[in-house]
Amino acid sequence: MRKVKSFGCGNFSVVGPVKGKPGAFGYSSLFCKSYRCNRCRNPKLKKARARIAEIAQEHKLTRMATLTLDPARIPNKRKTDRYIRNCWRMMRVLLAREFKGSLSFVGVLEFQKNGRAHLHVLLGRYIRQSWLSEAWESIGGGEVVDIRFVDVHRVSAYLSVCLVGDKVKLTLELLPMRARIFTTSRSIVLWSKKKASGWWLRREGIETFYNAAPNPTNVRFEPVEDLKPFGLELLSSFESPPLQEAIGNRNVIKVLKAAIPIWNAGTS
Repeated sequence: MRKVKSFGCGNFSVVGPVKGKPGAFGYSSLFCKSYRCNRCRNPKLKKARARIAEIAQEHKLTRMATLTLDPARIPNKRKTDRYIRNCWRMMRVLLAREFKGSLSFVGVLEFQKNGRAHLHVLLGRYIRQSWLSEAWESIGGGEVVDIRFVDVHRVSAYLSVCLVGDKVKLTLELLPMRARIFTTSRSIVLWSKKKASGWWLRREGIETFYNAAPNPTNVRFEPVEDLKPFGLELLSSFESPPLQEAIGNRNVIKVLKAAIPIWNAGTS
């Protein structure tokens, strides 16, 4: 069996028992789920918009502030993303002093076509535009700010203005690697940690297991950006009885014993 030595989006697979389906294993292609990936960017942005909309309803984030930078206030050769993050740190101190405590927020960093960064921030309380403008200018940001009420049930639509593929792609081109687009207050967790599912990594593409499966079921294909021009979709997952190709060098008895509690979950 041909092994893939280097990681790439969709090159590897994850395999494991399917909860509540005795005797069934799931086989899923391992996508990188990176905003920088042309294949994964738009699906992940869709999930991000939905997740932020959930957070906005939970924390009642009903104000959208847009904070821009005055070019005259930016030190020479200073990267604007770092500069605006530093300004936002100071701004949070001013907000905490003004409103007697930390505010819940979700921020989205975006670059304009002129190469300057600005921030869209969802906040949970009313703030006068005049106060916000004065405070932002006092810490070196600039006087041009905008803040408006947003319908908490339509937050996803508001975010669609900035969290779209082309704009995020431009932002990522100008951001250093591993720099984040999103920022949140400590009271908010954007992505929770996933619980262990009993699945494991296999360094083969999912097609290897699909071709070995006698009768695959629940076969799913994903529309991905890089295949759309050809009218094609990518095999993303399917189910089948355990395959020796998937178990690999693991002890078969131990694998099946570990799978039994997962198979039995939800069947009683």
